[in-house]
Amino acid sequence: MDLTADITKVKELLDKANEILIVTHEHPTHDSVGSSLALYLGLESLGKKVSIVCPDAMVVEMSSFIGVNKFAADLSRKNFIISLDYEEGSIEKVSYNIEGNKFNLVIEPRSGHTGFSQDKVHYSNGGTSADLIFAVDTIHLGGLKKVFEENRELFSAKTVVNIDRHPNNAQYGAINIVDPDVSSTAEVVSQVLSHIGVRLTADIATNVLNALYAATNAFQSSHVGAQAFELAAACVKAGGKRFWKPATTQEELPSVETAAAPVVEAKPAEKIKETPPDWLKPKIYKSSNLI
Repeated sequence: MDLTADITKVKELLDKANEILIVTHEHPTHDSVGSSLALYLGLESLGKKVSIVCPDAMVVEMSSFIGVNKFAADLSRKNFIISLDYEEGSIEKVSYNIEGNKFNLVIEPRSGHTGFSQDKVHYSNGGTSADLIFAVDTIHLGGLKKVFEENRELFSAKTVVNIDRHPNNAQYGAINIVDPDVSSTAEVVSQVLSHIGVRLTADIATNVLNALYAATNAFQSSHVGAQAFELAAACVKAGGKRFWKPATTQEELPSVETAAAPVVEAKPAEKIKETPPDWLKPKIYKSSNLI
């Protein structure tokens, strides 16, 4: 599998896409949150409209990630949709008018067809739209729980880019950027961002650095390679700040919604020595041996 070629395909898709959806799995981890938010900030810097979703609420332990308040628990369904049972050629004209505080949708039946009745009218909510979907650090789509279960049509209709590092990844994407040889999904996301021309800002670097620290247990994991250290060095050089430290257990931590922990907003990049555009080129990528 040529991952560099796959990342090039992603860049081509991004050139045509305006609205992007980023999703990650239930029970969020530092790697899934930091990687997803790094991708979120990177795509926003390219002028894309980006939504980011995780089926579970963020815990306080994650509150220092830049942009963590942007996570939603489900996909927006703001549009109110009126559907009619329709027979080909039965409508002559559709118009609307407003009378006071009433909005009237007027459907004029074509001659020879019976008019519409209340039993042929249906209502629903919708509005979720995306030109491209990124699933981050997610082994299979079932890990997205209600985000996938309630939006199966969207996932089947749109191109899904699967970015992960787990060797048991189900390879469910139209494009699978999966590298089981690295120690964190943050490393894979960083390869993608570097290749598509995203500058490594202090905010992105902070998210990547802390995802990397947590995923490798402060670089003590046995599968940490040179790429992890090179990425950490690039993040520090770009102004990334470390906040990660070993926690107790995930279950003991209250959620961000109920705790009085500060939420960190994305801030303007600090004026530091600029990281070169090729901060982490795909040349050090190893092809996956997954089938």
